[in-house]
Amino acid sequence: MNFTTEAHLDEYIIYGENTVSFSASDGELTYRRPSADEPVSIPVRDITSVEFERDTSLHRHTFLGLFFLVLSLVLTVGAIGLVYTGRVETRPEIAFAAFLGLFAVGGWNTTRDFLSHSDRDVIDVYVSTEAETHVLCGEVGHAGFVDACGQLIDSDVPTTNRNRKLATALE
Repeated sequence: MNFTTEAHLDEYIIYGENTVSFSASDGELTYRRPSADEPVSIPVRDITSVEFERDTSLHRHTFLGLFFLVLSLVLTVGAIGLVYTGRVETRPEIAFAAFLGLFAVGGWNTTRDFLSHSDRDVIDVYVSTEAETHVLCGEVGHAGFVDACGQLIDSDVPTTNRNRKLATALE
């Protein structure tokens, strides 16, 4: 087992803020936490299990995106309509129209997030020792990470795949 790839630490972050270098060689798995000076080294003989899980929670959410699109349209039309018809005259009414405008901006941002990002099919790898569990994640489309997972499966380390569909991606 000899590989070096990038992985995401602890949980999959869309913008890759917790990216670490994940490697295996000479009977050890290692990764370096962004805030630590020394890498975390896990001897293979201390690993009790490696579990693979597929995370599809970052797939595109079209229904939620369309819901926020409608909500954003209503909030935008409502705020502009109040100002345009002249119903906003006092300070509380101005504050209310501004508040609706802020919600509209947030709604448009959420709509863009839900409808614009690509589907991310994520592999979660749980490396367990008697002391703790280490969680590393990567995308199915990242060939280096998938190859590393395949090498872990082919090694002497006991592995478990919690998702049947993931088996085809890792072969």
